Amino acid sequence: MRYSIAMPSRALLASLAALSIVVSACASATPTASPSAPDPTVQASQAAVSSPPACPEAPAVEPAVPWWADRVFYELFVRSFADSDGDGIGDLRGLTQRLDYLNDGDPATDDDLGVTGLWLMPVAESPSYHGYDVVDYRAVEADYGTADDFKALVAAAEKRGIAIVVDFVINHSSREHPWFRDARTAGSEHDDWYVWSDERPPVARSDGSRVWHPDGERFYYGYFWEGMPDLNLENPEVTAELSSIGEFWLGEMGVAGFRIDAARHLIEDGAQLENTDATFDWLVDFRGKLKEAKPEALVLGEVWDASSMSARYLREGALDLAFDFGLASATITSLRSGDAGSLRASQEEVAELYPPGGLATFLTNHDQDRIASELDADVDAARAAATILLTGAGTPFIYYGEEIGMTGRKPDERIRTPMRWDASEPAAGFSVAAPWQPLGDDPAGTDVATEASDPGSLLSAYRSLASLRTESRALAIGDQLPVDAASPSVVAYLRHLTGQAMLVVVNLADEAVDAPALSLESGPLCGTPSARVVYGSGQVTDPTVGSTGGFDAYVPVPRLAPREGIVIELGS
Repeated sequence: MRYSIAMPSRALLASLAALSIVVSACASATPTASPSAPDPTVQASQAAVSSPPACPEAPAVEPAVPWWADRVFYELFVRSFADSDGDGIGDLRGLTQRLDYLNDGDPATDDDLGVTGLWLMPVAESPSYHGYDVVDYRAVEADYGTADDFKALVAAAEKRGIAIVVDFVINHSSREHPWFRDARTAGSEHDDWYVWSDERPPVARSDGSRVWHPDGERFYYGYFWEGMPDLNLENPEVTAELSSIGEFWLGEMGVAGFRIDAARHLIEDGAQLENTDATFDWLVDFRGKLKEAKPEALVLGEVWDASSMSARYLREGALDLAFDFGLASATITSLRSGDAGSLRASQEEVAELYPPGGLATFLTNHDQDRIASELDADVDAARAAATILLTGAGTPFIYYGEEIGMTGRKPDERIRTPMRWDASEPAAGFSVAAPWQPLGDDPAGTDVATEASDPGSLLSAYRSLASLRTESRALAIGDQLPVDAASPSVVAYLRHLTGQAMLVVVNLADEAVDAPALSLESGPLCGTPSARVVYGSGQVTDPTVGSTGGFDAYVPVPRLAPREGIVIELGS
């Protein structure tokens, strides 16, 4: 559903009517003034102060944005999505068969998720279930299929308007990779492809765990695990080979870009193991090489750090797009507490830090307890989280199963369990065989088939929100302005482009809020806009726009139910 990859920009909404408000005001009483004839000078002065700005005759030209900026991405674990051959392991053909669930390529339908981008967890050959320890960067994992299966997936996705990005694990390889097997012999061809020391350096991770591991009489550096030795990216031969691999996947395999795993860990400097200057420099150069091969390639990075640090990778040209972990954490914190303070502060911070098109948003991913579990399987809270994700600034990423409320807490295998397509045995429609990993301990009714037929389900909410985001350029690429709320449990913001404005209001608490009053000191509004609910329900009141393009003590709806979110279009 929705659009093709090469779609033209959707036309902006018609500009708001250039109307003006004449506000009556009582003149100051004087001994000679008549109550029925106010002083015209005073009345004119008050009208000048309170009248809204006139609307432009035509909307401004839409700002140019990179192709990924207005997409809705879906993070997917091939092993757990769909099994086509009955071996209990998800595969590429199974994923291809399920693409219509994500996007059927028909803009007239509304029964798909509206996804326009896929991020696939590692699909290269690996000895592990997760794939983050690669043994052949140019081969497709045999459990998943063949190179031809992957190319068929890319072609089928493109027909539906879906661009595919794959995980590129460049910080480390598998200990079983032929490069490392050769490197274990000192002085061999690949010896300098990894980081070695004759003695164990007194360096550890922040949690005290070892990063130097014994091998014979030497030690090798492996930040995450002894089974994943770090590549020596300061060796030009390693960099050249990784660049060649990147060009292979962009060209021969047809991917649209990469998610760089562990981007902040690439090159260590003594005791500094993250975010070194050498890491920034290497990524700037590597990104440039990928752009030479495919100028429109997306270089997305995992920088699990403070927002100020992840945004730095964008400002210095090391990445095109970076996930913001602080915003995701603040969303969960505010939904748990029922207080909008953390979320509001984080939203304002990322608005200042990230350049246009550089912010990637999400709720949780494959390394974290699932959002439904973080919110104690509260469907209303999960729906509020979806509203924030899919109406907020940045490029949103949905973790597979999140849209139906799948639960899961670590260990990692339990947050990567098979997708629940229906309520059938033995594997909920994922496979006809017992799945590679037992299904999650999800509440009854947590499956696609059940939720697809329920307009009040979490899946229906995700579908509606993704569709609304795709159809509204203000939600897709517009600026975001914070809106003050009188209630501490309410978060509100305005997404806008010239000629289009969407007001998002979400009650984060599990108690109702009566007469939610909102204020925007200055903003982009003009004329006398009317209000229309485009997501959610209820009667809505039109705002009165002040001279600075904002509003004061605006009560759009009489009541917000617990965890309720609404989106209001402010049009002419």
